[in-house]
Amino acid sequence: MMMNDFSTVLNTHAWLAAIACAVFGYLVGSVSFARLVYFLVTKSSKIEAFAEPVPHSSETFESDLVSATLINKKLGARYGCLTSVLDMVKVAVPTLLTMIIFKDHPWYLVTPLFGIIGHIYPVWYNFKGGRGESPILGSLLVINWYGLIIANVAGTILGFITGSVLILRWSGYILLIFWFWYHFKTPWHIAYMILVCSLFYISMRIDFKNFQNLKKKKGIKFTEEDVSQFILMGKGIGRTLDNYSLYALVKKLFMKSRSK
Repeated sequence: MMMNDFSTVLNTHAWLAAIACAVFGYLVGSVSFARLVYFLVTKSSKIEAFAEPVPHSSETFESDLVSATLINKKLGARYGCLTSVLDMVKVAVPTLLTMIIFKDHPWYLVTPLFGIIGHIYPVWYNFKGGRGESPILGSLLVINWYGLIIANVAGTILGFITGSVLILRWSGYILLIFWFWYHFKTPWHIAYMILVCSLFYISMRIDFKNFQNLKKKKGIKFTEEDVSQFILMGKGIGRTLDNYSLYALVKKLFMKSRSK
């Protein structure tokens, strides 16, 4: 009875509903499972910063992220996958709960949005967190799982056309903006995906900048295989793009014609 009364109050007071969803999402999203998993495994609360050697050079790529990627590098794929799943669940479950409460209102979108903000800027850890990819995936699995699949398939096709691992992996989020526009036809869902993409790419901006600066340095040349391995997608995908993407095939034909 009390739960029904609480749900009725939230559904009839827009501002209260929005604040409740935002606070709930942010506080849960701020829980850093990367730090918790690392502590449970190593018994140490201090995690060394992300610092990985750059292929074919003496350079080191450094980042301040604290996420499943860091745990994967420090403790291995098993714990990295566990951390990623927990980061998905911490946003997926609150999203599902608020979706049930607000069946006819878009307020449930506020919960995952602030959950992602909490993951990237956690109040419990001096606002230093991850980049937000796992929480984004968790929210999308609840909001529109088949749209996520469609967008990623389209992103994979784009990746094979352009020959880029980065486009293959991350263009799906941009494509979801258009899918949400087509599928939901509400400004709320479109705004959600635009804000999610903005948060993700803003959180990644320093890493992208550092990566581009490394690529510009004399003597450093990345293949897609190198990039694929570096971002934990394995060598196979990158090697395939290097050899069989449309970009690679056209480039080979162009080079072959020039050599004649």
